[in-house]
This record gives sequence, structure tokens and C-alpha cells, in this order.
Amino acid sequence: MKKQKTIFGITAVMLVFTLLLSASSLNGGGGGGGGSADQPTISVTGNGRVTIKPDIAMINVGVHTENTDVTAALSENNAKAQALRATLADHGVLPQDIQTTSFTVYQSQVYGPMGEDQGTKYMVDNTVYITLRDLTRMGETLTAVVDSGANNIYGITFDVSDRSAALSQARLGAMADAQLQADELAQAVGSTLGQVVFISLSNYSFPTSYPSYGYGGGGGAEMASPVPVSSGQLTVSVDVYITYELVK
Repeated sequence: MKKQKTIFGITAVMLVFTLLLSASSLNGGGGGGGGSADQPTISVTGNGRVTIKPDIAMINVGVHTENTDVTAALSENNAKAQALRATLADHGVLPQDIQTTSFTVYQSQVYGPMGEDQGTKYMVDNTVYITLRDLTRMGETLTAVVDSGANNIYGITFDVSDRSAALSQARLGAMADAQLQADELAQAVGSTLGQVVFISLSNYSFPTSYPSYGYGGGGGAEMASPVPVSSGQLTVSVDVYITYELVK
């Protein structure tokens, strides 16, 4: 009986393999789509770029306070954080464009010049992520928030509120670039372009001139003039990868 079961098992496996092979033959050898296996193709990568001027800026602004009494450190920080929010509102920053990203209370041991223990100091940090939509007032706004008590400003990023038009223009440029390359290469080998059998794209942006900004600290000290800020430019770039059939 054991020998008969083994023979039956081998027969079943061979039968399944034969069926799979037949199905593969009927499907033309199981190709990946977009043309027969012996159809020559050509693949190119096109690039399109559009330069745009930023119209918004995202900034982390924070208030840091220290005191040997945790309640005093917290009260001072709360007062400065409230003053910061009021200043932002006065400069046209909407509530939905202000988001708390970090609030921490921690302690640190204080040591003297000879290494002697001088007790514990408490630190409080409150950081908000703000979006500025009027870049013409950005320097003025940054100066005002420093004067209100903010003593941490970092991570300034420029962007555009709507990049759909720039992306569309860059995609069309990338397609035209790919078409030009493919036409030239096809003519060089005595062929013409057939249908597109594969296409993919990727897009990204980067500054064409890096933004610069002044930093004002001092924990609430008044500043003599507005912070100098330059938003620079952004480049929206699209890469498109296309495979064409070649026709003789």
C-alpha cells in the first residue's frame, strides 16, 4: 500500500506540472505585459524643472526658562508662552497655524567652579510650530516674538502653499524631455518609436538658493531692527521613466 501511495503522489505532481506548462504555453510564455518578449524596446529618463518663489514659512519658536523653584520656572514660562501667542496673533498668524510640538519640564544638577554641588535647577521648554503666510512681514514677526520672550528659533523651512500648477508644468517638461531623447536614440538605430509599454515618475523639490535668516535671542531683550530674512527660491523637479517599443 505505501508503494502505491507514493506512485500516486508522483503521478499527481506530474499532472499538475503538465497543466501549468500548458497554461504557460497558451499565454505566450508568461511575459510581463506591454509587448511580446522579442519586441525591442528603449528606456529613457526625462526631467522637468520649474522654479517657484516660496509664499509660506514654517518655523519652530520656543520659550525656555530656568529656576531653582519648579513652580516659578513654570509660571515664568507660561507667561512668556502666552505673550508669544498674543504677539503671533497681533501679526496675523491664525490659531490653526500655531501648533504645540513640545512641552517639557526637567531638572538639572548645578555644580560650582570647583565641582561642588549647588543644588537643583528646573528647566521648562514650550515650543510651537508656526506657519507664516505673509513673508513680507516675516522679519518683523520674528523680531516681535523675540521681544515677547521667545529665546529659541530654529528649523525655518520655506515652501509654497499650492504647488499643483508647478508640478503639472514639470511633468509636461519631463515627458517632452523623455520623448526627445527616445526619438534621437530610435533614429540613431534606424527605428521609430512605438507605443509606451511602461511609465513611472517621481517628484521632489529643493532650494535653488538657500534661505538665510537672522537669529535674535536674549530671552526677551528688545532688538534694534527687524530680523533680516531671505526666502530664496524652490525648484520643483519631476523625473519620468518611460519604456517605448521600437518599430523597424
